Amino acid sequence: MDLGHIGINQMQKTISSLYTAENLTKNIKKTCKDCTVCIKNKSRGHNKYGMMSHLGPATKPFEICSIDTIGGFGGSRSTKKYLHLLLDHFTRYAFILTSKTQNANDFIKLVKNTAETDNIGMILSDQYPGINSKEFKKFLEDQHIQLIFTAVNSPFSNGLNERLNQTLVNKIRCKINEKDTKVAWTTIAQNCVKKYNETEHTVTRYAPTYLLNGTDVTILPNELKPKKTETNWIQDRKKALENTLQSHNYNKTLYDKNRIHFDFKVGDMIFVENGNMLNRKKLDELRIGPYRIMEKLSNTIYRINSGYKKAESNFFHISKLVPAPMLDEDD
Repeated sequence: MDLGHIGINQMQKTISSLYTAENLTKNIKKTCKDCTVCIKNKSRGHNKYGMMSHLGPATKPFEICSIDTIGGFGGSRSTKKYLHLLLDHFTRYAFILTSKTQNANDFIKLVKNTAETDNIGMILSDQYPGINSKEFKKFLEDQHIQLIFTAVNSPFSNGLNERLNQTLVNKIRCKINEKDTKVAWTTIAQNCVKKYNETEHTVTRYAPTYLLNGTDVTILPNELKPKKTETNWIQDRKKALENTLQSHNYNKTLYDKNRIHFDFKVGDMIFVENGNMLNRKKLDELRIGPYRIMEKLSNTIYRINSGYKKAESNFFHISKLVPAPMLDEDD
């Protein structure tokens, strides 16, 4: 009997009014949850897997940095269209570069500009073609900088940058539209980043500029600013790290409430999210597969045999995985 994939509750109402049997509810739930058509096409009713994790945390400046790029700025009194952003995870200090393109040379220049301040240990990035290029990878290898890619379609894995992206774009938009300005967006962007770096961060509770080089950038007049020694600065850095961990633990508690811990293992068969929803047609499958897990890269990242040529394109976040039902040997 074809009921049209009506779901657990409707299935129970339909069958139980006409029929009863031992473990009926249990069998209905199993049948519905094991339906591959429902797994691949329904947007609701699925468990959410994976707990919030944390890269690091960074315990000193430039131990961990992340790179991102923002487009759509063309036409605001400048031929440049892109803002490339590098963020230090410890101090939350931001470096930017504006350009006409998103190629490897742009990101190499950004890293070089940052490296003039200190040596970078690790860079976290989304899988942009310019960043995932042989030229950029070779440059980082020569500089002894480790490059880590986020999983496919998982911008939240680069959450610090994604949040800062919103902050900077909002600031730039406000400055562009607050009056009839004739200043190029690139100049406004540089000023906005400077103001951001000199403003107390809501998580660390210190200004990024102060944490980076000890410069007091509070709005108090110099004669009213308390004198701080290098010892005070070091202690404030420790306090900033404590504040960062406290904020992460609070957010993790909230996030994990609605998540399920699931220990996916090498060899397990799974379905994965079918790309970004903005790139799908309305009736395309929401999940594709099943695929086999080939390697567990971390507590949240898995390599599966999805068939992409570039290795990084086969990395998937645990939140994008759904266990495939066990099949009979004859299936």
